[in-house]
Formats: sequence, structure tokens, C-alpha cells
Amino acid sequence: MPRIWFAIIFISIVTISFNFKSNKDEEGAWEITEFSFEDYNHENATGILLLEDGYYSWAVFNKKSNEFIGTGGGKYKQGGNSVEFFVMFHSLNPDLIGKGIMFIKRGAGSKWNMESRQGIKLSIKKLKEKVEESLEGTWRISEREQDGLMVEIPDSSRKTLKILSKSRFQWTAFDSETGEFFGTGGGTYTLENGKYTEKIEFFSRDNTRVGASLTFDYSIKADNSQWHHSGLSSKGSSIYEIWTKE
Repeated sequence: MPRIWFAIIFISIVTISFNFKSNKDEEGAWEITEFSFEDYNHENATGILLLEDGYYSWAVFNKKSNEFIGTGGGKYKQGGNSVEFFVMFHSLNPDLIGKGIMFIKRGAGSKWNMESRQGIKLSIKKLKEKVEESLEGTWRISEREQDGLMVEIPDSSRKTLKILSKSRFQWTAFDSETGEFFGTGGGTYTLENGKYTEKIEFFSRDNTRVGASLTFDYSIKADNSQWHHSGLSSKGSSIYEIWTKE
């Protein structure tokens, strides 16, 4: 496994007026192979970056110890040789929330090398994801069953987003106004016969759940804009959720 230097990659901060657009060529799951970070390095750490529908999330975790290290994300756009990020959540440095960051991108196809104006470097390699069926996209939880009734969850600064590539997922709960980070988890998923199965690779709230697999019933409704999701949570409680495409 390559050595990764972990820290807050988003150091070069600028004020940007964002018109968020995504390019289907760059969407998907990427492995972070070099990751600059302040005074923190980790020999056995893994970094994953997801890019979907103009949103991004990254997570750093240790596969050997199951330790969760950090996460961040928000919206992004790519134009020419630049990639611009807007930070909506950051578990390690909430002072970055609401800021824009610009990187210059070199390379093409499945490998990118990016560098900020301050010399912060980020190298990523696209993961191969050959699946026939997926829930690829960015989803926001919009309804949840409570005491037998579906309760609407309004779209506000406090939200839970779930970004899925063709085979990987990451959910994050956060408040982009207060800077609060409530939790995240992620890993890989599969779809088969109406069943959605997650395998957890990192979980900020309880790393003893790493390695577990959870299976749910799922269906896509409302012209592919709603994902209905039901089953048992990681704590064994019954859930019914509706996720809306962002």
C-alpha cells in the first residue's frame, strides 16, 4: 500500500462564485495515493474520494486498526486544468467550511496530480468499477419513518448526504452553517434482486462495526428521483427512509 501523508488538503483558500457542474468522465470512486496533511502521517491509511453530480466527499481510515481518521466534502466543479472545491463539512478543520479551494490538475483519464497555489499536492487514481446496476449519484435523506408515520426532513444546512459511485458509498451528517460534524460511514455496496447490501469499511461513531454487512430492501420511484430504503440499522433497529436525488 502506498505511503500517504494525511492532513487537511484544502489549504489554499480563495473566495469563489461556484456554478457547480460535473463531468461524467471524472465521476466515480478514486483512491488517494498522495495526500498532504498537517503533521500527520499514517503508514496503513487508505484514502477514498467520491465525485458525483457536482458533489464530493473524501474519507481517510486505517484498514488494519479500523481507525477512522477524517473526512470532508461539499460541492466541486472542474474547468480546463483546474478543480475547485467548496467545503460544506470537514471533521478535522471546521474553519474551512464555507471556503472555496482551487487546485491545478495535471494528467488525464484515470490518474490526476493536483497542486494548490500553496504547493499542497494531491494525487488520485480512479478505481475500476464494473457493475451492471448501481445507485450512482448524490442523495439527501428527505423522509424517515417514526412511530409508523413518515416524517419529512426539510432541506436545510443540517442534512445527511449519501454519495454513491457505481460500487462505493459514503454518508455524512453535518451542519454547514454551524460547522458541526455528526458522523460518517462508508465502504462498498452491491445490488441484487431488490436488495441493497453495504459492507462497512469505516464508521466514525463505532469502529467495531467495520467489516459488517447490512442488507436492505430498496426501490427507486418518482422518475428515478427517490430511493426507498428499508431494513435494520447497524444497531439492529428497524428503519424506513426515503432519499431524494440532489
